[in-house]
Amino acid sequence: MSTLELAKALFDYKVQLIAWVLFSILIYALSTNLLHFLRSVPSGRFVRLLKAFDSWPHSIWFFQALRFLYYLCIPYVALTRGLTNTTLMGMWQVHWFGEPWFQGLALGTVLGLGLLVLLVWGWRQYLQAAAGIQQQVLRIPYLIERRILVTPWGWGLIVLDVLYLEMHWAFYRSATIRMLGAYYGVFLGFLLIVAEWWLNPEIRRNLSMAHRGGEAVTNTAMALGIAIIYYFTSNLWLCIAIHLTIQFGLLSFLTMIYGSPDHEGQSN
Repeated sequence: MSTLELAKALFDYKVQLIAWVLFSILIYALSTNLLHFLRSVPSGRFVRLLKAFDSWPHSIWFFQALRFLYYLCIPYVALTRGLTNTTLMGMWQVHWFGEPWFQGLALGTVLGLGLLVLLVWGWRQYLQAAAGIQQQVLRIPYLIERRILVTPWGWGLIVLDVLYLEMHWAFYRSATIRMLGAYYGVFLGFLLIVAEWWLNPEIRRNLSMAHRGGEAVTNTAMALGIAIIYYFTSNLWLCIAIHLTIQFGLLSFLTMIYGSPDHEGQSN
């Protein structure tokens, strides 16, 4: 194979991977906007069907199946087709379990704990300010997640949600790293995640309302923090462990502030 043919083959792989990422973003944008539209229509056949489906006791498992297909199956198929690989996604590195790996593990742990402290401090300041200004319209944060957490095996759904997000982020990151290298690729991958979120009308609406924007800002800070940790460690499993620690730590902090979610109402 000539140098030109080799370069063309590598370029084709890069373009295909970027195309897969753009297709994933398109699926997310279409599904979130369609769901938002159907929920905003005052009446109609589809609205009645959607309400009936929401009241179906097993609807959560249907949505979990769709999320599994989107967040895990798309990266898996890209892996099996050779468009990305375990090294680009941070699932395995040749230097693991050597001295640099342990140094990265220590650095990532310190950065993760720092991110947890920063988020807890930010939420504390946010809740104090919100309570003094607009207590009557304050939306209780992460109420659904905390209600899930107190149910039997609810922690498993939280773990699954973190796994979905981290694999999704790693997939996007692998495409930008392959195109631009580690430094620019990691942070362009973060910008792709933010751009995808911005296509969700619910997230845009929440960001425009002071009493609803806390969760979206937290998720953005989490994605940026994980991107920084990944840049220094190239370890997806460490990112998942840190994300889980922060998620459970933040939910525990909010439960201490508000008490049991079973006794909370939610103001919209």
